[in-house]
Amino acid sequence: MTKKTAGAAVATQPQHSAALLSAVTTGVVILLFVFMRLWRLTDVSLDGDEIFSLLLARSDWRSLFAGAVHDAIHPPFFYVLLKAWVWLGGESLFWLRLFPVVASTLCLVPAFLLCADLGIARGARNLAVVIASVHPYAIYFAQHMRMYCLLALFGLASIWSFERYLKDGSHRNLVILSATNLLLVYSHYYGWLIIGLEFAYLLWRKRDALLPFIVASVAVAALFSPWAWVAVQSLHSKGGLAENLGWIPRPDFSYLSWFYVELCGLGEALRFGERITVAILAFLYFMYRRREETGFHWLVVASLAPPLITYLVSQCLSQSIWGSRHLIFTLWPLLLVLADTVWRLHAVARALALALILAWAGYAVETYSPEQQKIHWDRLTLAMLDAENGNISHIPLYSVDPYLHYPIWFHLESLKDQRLKQLGPYVNSRNDIALLRSKAAKFEVNKITSLDAAKGDYFWIGYIDSAWKGRLTPKEIFAKRGCKTELELNAKDRFQSVTLFRVQCSQGSP
Repeated sequence: MTKKTAGAAVATQPQHSAALLSAVTTGVVILLFVFMRLWRLTDVSLDGDEIFSLLLARSDWRSLFAGAVHDAIHPPFFYVLLKAWVWLGGESLFWLRLFPVVASTLCLVPAFLLCADLGIARGARNLAVVIASVHPYAIYFAQHMRMYCLLALFGLASIWSFERYLKDGSHRNLVILSATNLLLVYSHYYGWLIIGLEFAYLLWRKRDALLPFIVASVAVAALFSPWAWVAVQSLHSKGGLAENLGWIPRPDFSYLSWFYVELCGLGEALRFGERITVAILAFLYFMYRRREETGFHWLVVASLAPPLITYLVSQCLSQSIWGSRHLIFTLWPLLLVLADTVWRLHAVARALALALILAWAGYAVETYSPEQQKIHWDRLTLAMLDAENGNISHIPLYSVDPYLHYPIWFHLESLKDQRLKQLGPYVNSRNDIALLRSKAAKFEVNKITSLDAAKGDYFWIGYIDSAWKGRLTPKEIFAKRGCKTELELNAKDRFQSVTLFRVQCSQGSP
């Protein structure tokens, strides 16, 4: 070996070591990302929306599309993929919840491609992945078996594809963008918001690429129109959106501000969340150094504009369309902008920012709990069954909330049919399944609009505390009838509290 080749070999060793360290670091943060989505994945049972998804996926193809058409407020692509997923691996709760975990993990692909295209350093990219790993908003929808995981995936893929189109308006990039947008709008209607934002951005910043984009978007709309037609017909037959979206309030400014709090990962910090969020957004505004780069500027617009647009549109429409879950696609763009801004700070300022992020990450992991996010419908249902030890053969359960009855009905029916895998480990750990099945067979679940419809000598009542608007509580109403109310059961998450109680209107004992 000559001196020259020996010197070259020595020079390449630090480069090889740096590349190896970078690869190992990236692998570790990806493992952290996946672990945090698998952690406590089956702690909480399926909620009503997830149950609806499973029942559609469980049906035959004709019934699946008929159910999706009747629902109408969501396109069918998620249900189609979920049906294939169930066919592939069954209906265990872990397998069902693994579907959104996989979709969430696939978001890393367009995120990494965005970083490569925009020249975001590997350290900044890995920092964004670490933040996303423990971000409460991200974890929730990565474990929620609904179409929002696809909205996040294809929304981010569209944002990346559009960034490529901004850089190079080639036919190939336009085809990739259009194909992505087609998958996006068949995953969720909010995909049209992203397409509309892309149109507005081209009109604002790059008009020479606007006409081909319009032609391609018309093609996407044409391919989407068969579904749009049947969905509109279904909504018309139901009298509009009120049946599905009537529960969504028209947002005031606090809704908008609180969404940005959640987007910054501070939803659990009730006392200081808004102040810290303002500080973060101010930090980005003053320290953001890539204002003139079109692709990076697009990320800023994609992260901050959709919530404001949705808020303003909801003020104008007869029916509000506001929902934080619909805006999940804004998370990754914000994290990439934040991570890149932090990574470009001077060494001391960067170290301080990283220390603050590390402290937040520890706080996020410590305070996040699936139990605070969702009702334990399995435990509530089994508590009701455990309370029934008498010989009554028919027990009505009356729900005065339009949605409360559904998960309880599902758990009872699953026990009756002995389809237990989807109920999760809490139910399957019981050694008295046969007894629970016999008790479940006694129950008849009824959805009512007034307590006047609750008839009989012996029954259960269920309602959601925050949704009850009566002057008297349900218990007080039955007490005035001369009925005895007893054995109150409660379950709650951070948004609502569910109450079940038993009513006896005869003198006999159960």
